[in-house]
Amino acid sequence: MNEDFASRIEELERRVATMEAWMKLSPEPPRERKPLSIREFVLSKGPKTKVDIALVIGLHLERFSNVSPISLDDLAKGFASAKEPLPANPSDLLYQNVRRGFMMEAAEKKGGSKAWIVTNSGERFVEKDLKEE
Repeated sequence: MNEDFASRIEELERRVATMEAWMKLSPEPPRERKPLSIREFVLSKGPKTKVDIALVIGLHLERFSNVSPISLDDLAKGFASAKEPLPANPSDLLYQNVRRGFMMEAAEKKGGSKAWIVTNSGERFVEKDLKEE
């Protein structure tokens, strides 16, 4: 019986040594990055116009806050969170982004009102730091 325990211990030591060697070779698990705040995201993209700020805020709301579609109320709250002054006519900013092809009206309404989503073109525009392709 001692021989049986000795062989089992040897087998376990071999397995542990193999696992430890494997753990030394594999990289540490990736650490999750904290998402940028809406303010940091806007600053990182450097928008020059209110129309671009609205687009950047809209993309942040969709990506990091899971707000989709975006209502006028969502946009107003986004401007406040980004510490940007709310323009007199925020709906005009959305319509200007629609004309540029960067946003589109969502199929469903939100709270009984129109809502918008950022298009793929809008996402690419923001990711390229607001530069045309």
